[in-house]
Formats: sequence, structure tokens, C-alpha cells
Amino acid sequence: MPVVYNDILYLKFDNLSQHQSAITHFVSTRIGFDDDENFTIGLNGLLPDAEVLKNRERLASKFGFKPDDFVFAEQVHGNRVEVITPSLRGKGAFNKSDALQHSDAWITNHPNICLVAQAADCVPILFYDPVNRAIGAAHAGWKGTVKRIAENVVKAMSSEYGTKPADLLVAIGPSAGPCCYEVGHEVISLVNREFPKEYKLLISYPNREKPVFDLWRANAYVLMEAGVSNQNIEFAGLCTICNNHMLFSARCGDRGRFGGAIMINGV
Repeated sequence: MPVVYNDILYLKFDNLSQHQSAITHFVSTRIGFDDDENFTIGLNGLLPDAEVLKNRERLASKFGFKPDDFVFAEQVHGNRVEVITPSLRGKGAFNKSDALQHSDAWITNHPNICLVAQAADCVPILFYDPVNRAIGAAHAGWKGTVKRIAENVVKAMSSEYGTKPADLLVAIGPSAGPCCYEVGHEVISLVNREFPKEYKLLISYPNREKPVFDLWRANAYVLMEAGVSNQNIEFAGLCTICNNHMLFSARCGDRGRFGGAIMINGV
């Protein structure tokens, strides 16, 4: 995936970039203007709200849309998918209390609505159906992953927009990776219950006391089980813990948030 530094550092996906006339997408990082290393988009107290809103405004300007085109959610580590209509444009864009409260994934087929999945170890996942011109975004931590939130997005897009899973392009963003994401007994039990053991999603390393959960492949398997083609799934392949100089990581003690964003361009 291309890593771009143009006033700010951001990431793009090759599979989605092939449709840049139809959609806008990006993954922000912690590196902002003037090499600011706390370029957070999260209204969670790391920076004063006014500074965070300025960061969001700069991102919107960078990619050619307005800050009130953003849609933000509180993100509750569930698997609920919310359909975003024009009446919800701007939710959470300017204050936390106005954010969507009960969902971790969002879909729309309306232009000029920028869906954002915030993250700092969890996986931001972006979806695009080029046939029916519909998009989705999801926030998948370990809870959302074992609850198969990615599958729920595929099902919701199929129900709402007639999306065929085989047509979907999906981008799995940076998160705590299969090199570093140690998990305890609760997660181990759920992974063993929810996924076939032949997937080998729990990895043991000689230098680690606990196994590591591979969030990337877990979500990819969920997507493929839902009918998404393996060749249509792209991984960022960036661990937030290993790359903490570039991406926020809660495991590393960060309160900041980066985001995976996607929007249908206006016609």
C-alpha cells in the first residue's frame, strides 16, 4: 500500500485507489502538519477539542470535502451495522455527544458522506462495491472480530444495496499485528470457540508468554466465509505496536486515534 507524505502522512490502498474517480479513501496517521506526532482525530482528551477539530478540518481539506461530511461514532466494540442516510451526515463531526452511539460499522450509498473508523490497535476495515456504488467502514477490535462484524457489513450491504460479496473490494487497515497482539484466556477461549483451529489464528512465539491473535487473517477469513474473494482483500500489513512512531497504539499507552475513512464522491 502506498504511504504518502504530503503535508501530512497518510496511507492508501491499491485496490481502492483503482477507483479514485468514484471514491475517496485514506488512513490517517499520527504524523500531521509540521511533523506533529500527535495528529489525532479522536475527541477523547489527548488534545483540546478545538485542536482535534482543526485536524479533522485539515484532513477534509486535504481530500477535497467539508468537515461536516464526516460521520463519527463512539464505537462500542459491538457488531451492529448502521445505515447512514443524508440526515446523519455530520454526526459526531464537531462534538462527541453528537456521535453515533450504538454501532461499530456503517454503510451508505449516498455521496459526500465520509465514514470513519477510528483506531489505535483495533482494525479499521473499508468496503467498496463498485457495481452498486456503495461503501462501508468497520471498527473491529478483538470483540468485533470474534462477533464477525465484517460478515455483518457484507450482509447489510447485500440487503440494502444488492451487493454481491464477490464484487466487494475490502481493505484491512493497520492494527496490532500478528507479531505483537498478545491475548489472555478470555480471548483465547472465544477464538477457539468461534474459529476453526485449522485457521491457526493464535500464534505462539518463544519469546512471548501469551499467544498472539492474528486480527488481520481472522477478519479475512470472516470475509471469505461471507463470499468475498480472497484476491479482493488487501492488507495494510502495518502493526500499530511495531510502528508506534507512525500510528497510535493503545497498547503503547497512546490516547490518540487515527482513522480509516471512505466516501463516495459527488457527481
